[in-house]
Amino acid sequence: MFNLTINEIWNVVRALLDIGIVWAVIFFGLRIVRNNSRTIQIFKGILFVFIVKGLAMLIGLTTINYIADMVLSWGVIVVVIIFQPEIRMLLEKLGKTNVLTRLISLTNNEREHLVEELVKACEQMSASKTGALISLEQGQDLSDFIKTGTSMNSQVSCELLCSIFQYGTPLHDGAVIIQGVKIACAAAYFPPTTRELPTSYGARHRAAVGISEITDSITIIVSEETGNISIAENGNLRVYSVSQLRKYLMERYQIEDSQEMQEESIEEKPKEESARPEEQDDYIPTEAVVVKLYGRQTKGKRRRKGSGRS
Repeated sequence: MFNLTINEIWNVVRALLDIGIVWAVIFFGLRIVRNNSRTIQIFKGILFVFIVKGLAMLIGLTTINYIADMVLSWGVIVVVIIFQPEIRMLLEKLGKTNVLTRLISLTNNEREHLVEELVKACEQMSASKTGALISLEQGQDLSDFIKTGTSMNSQVSCELLCSIFQYGTPLHDGAVIIQGVKIACAAAYFPPTTRELPTSYGARHRAAVGISEITDSITIIVSEETGNISIAENGNLRVYSVSQLRKYLMERYQIEDSQEMQEESIEEKPKEESARPEEQDDYIPTEAVVVKLYGRQTKGKRRRKGSGRS
C-alpha cells in the first residue's frame, strides 16, 4: 500500500517545495503590504479589480470583463512600477544580509561591557528625559545610513552617549549607529515609517520604526517627553523598563547575567550554614545528659556519706 517509487517520492518533495516557495513569497508580500499604509490602499484597489472581473464573468457583462482583462494583462508591469520602492527595499534587505556578522567576533567581556554601558546611558537619559536614538547593527550592513551621519569610530561608553544626546550639542539631533562595540557615527538619518503611529510618538519613534522595517537592526529610543525607553525591531515598537532592557539585551547578545548567578550563590550559602548548627545540636544534648548524670551521681554519694556520719 505504501510502496512508493523514487520518482513518486521526488514528485511529492517537488510539490511540497513548490508550495513552500509560493507560501514564502505570499507571506513576505503580505508583510510588506501590512507595514505600509500606502501599499494597503493599492492592494485594496487590485483586489477590487479581481472582484469586478469575477462579477462581470458571473453576470455576463462583456464590456466590463474585457476592460478587466486588459487591466490584469498589464497588471504585472503596473504592480512592478507601483511597488518599485518596496521591491527595491526587499531586494536590498536580502542582498545586505551578512551571516558572518560582527557580533560573532566579539568576546563575552566585550558584549557584557557594551550592554552595561548602553543600559546605564539609557537609565540616565530616561531619568533626565533626554531624547536618544541608538541603533545596533545586527546581520545587515548599515553603511549607507552611516554615511548620512558624522563618523566617529569610538568606544561605547555611558558618558559619551549621554554627551552626544545632550540637548544643544551639534550631534544630538539624529541617530547613533553602533557596529560591534564601537560607535560608528552620530547624527545619522533614518527614513521615517509610513505607518500610522499614535500621536504620542514623535520623529525619533517614527525613524526607529522606519529603520526596523528595512533592516534587522535593534533600535533603542528614549522619549524626550516621557522618558520611556522603547525598542523598535521588525517594524514593532515596545516599551521596556531598565531591568527589562538589560534582560532583553543580555538574551540577544547571549550573555549570562552575573547578577542572577551571584544572587543564586547567596541564596545557597545560608542553607549550608544552617545545616552546621543542626550537626552541632546533636552533640549538645549528649554532653548535657552526661553532665546531669555525673551531677546526680556525685549528689547521691554526698548524701550517703552524710547519712553515714549521722
